[in-house]
Amino acid sequence: MNPRHVAIAIAVAVLMGAVGLTLGRYGAYLTNAVAIAAIGALSLNLLIGYCGQISFAQGALLGVGAYTAGNLGNAGLDGAVAILGAGIMGAAISALIGLPAMRLRGLYFAIATLAAQAILEYLFKTLDPLTNGVSGLVIAPPRLLGFPMTSDASLLVPSVVILVVVWCAVSRLMRIELGRAFLVTRESEIVAKGMGIDVGQTKMWAFLIAGFIAGMAGGLSGFANRLASPEAFTLDLSADYIAMIIIGGLGTWPGAIIGAAFVVLLPEAIQRVGEAAGISDILSALRELAFGLLIILFLIFEPRGLTALLSRFRLRGVRTVAPGELRVGGDL
Repeated sequence: MNPRHVAIAIAVAVLMGAVGLTLGRYGAYLTNAVAIAAIGALSLNLLIGYCGQISFAQGALLGVGAYTAGNLGNAGLDGAVAILGAGIMGAAISALIGLPAMRLRGLYFAIATLAAQAILEYLFKTLDPLTNGVSGLVIAPPRLLGFPMTSDASLLVPSVVILVVVWCAVSRLMRIELGRAFLVTRESEIVAKGMGIDVGQTKMWAFLIAGFIAGMAGGLSGFANRLASPEAFTLDLSADYIAMIIIGGLGTWPGAIIGAAFVVLLPEAIQRVGEAAGISDILSALRELAFGLLIILFLIFEPRGLTALLSRFRLRGVRTVAPGELRVGGDL
């Protein structure tokens, strides 16, 4: 592990913790939301940005994690076990979603993930014993390693710790053989096969790892919101996560975190400005338009996202591997 990356991760964790605890309950809520979104964005960025497998089922995978952690927590299991179980279930469902990737590519596979999102949304509404149907599953406050997690401030600690661990793990993954196989597969499956890479196995590993991370993010989200409902894990949520990784920087490990913070905090900023100007209803209605416009602008003028813009201000220590820039055998 690069010590510089570890130092950056720890610095981000300390900053988020300080901001969340200093700004009170609302600050802790927002910081916790950013941390959970960043974990989910790192998961999707691993799948799309690093391995090139487009997925529209991220929202449903977060739902799988939330329902799994909620049921395990309500059964009396420790929160840490519940979050781990959510990750395992997320990995299993993600592997099932990834099976069509063995035969389908590009747009066809993207449509298959869209179908998976619709199927899981339907199951969330109909599997009453596990999901409580359209009413949603009420989740009791968890106990994490014996300590009660009853407030946003207390939940902020595990969220930030998991974010740092995932951040460091993803950074490390890109420096080992499996991570390099992801990057080669993203650039060209034909080249990957020519280099002796098992493309099918590589894709499956990407889905397993990304699904595990998404499941944990969903579990944290369920505990934070105290409720898992079908309306919370729709295609709109998947679109938000795609916006996060595009705006932050597709194929960059810090970009997912920057994009998550931007997408989570932008609506709050719009709401506050609207309330101050007396036009909150109008600005709230423009939220989706703003996201769509931002994605188009970034794709046209800066495909590498906010990470590239920040690097132009000479922010050292941020190294990206954007699509089209792979150097096989070089340092990432």
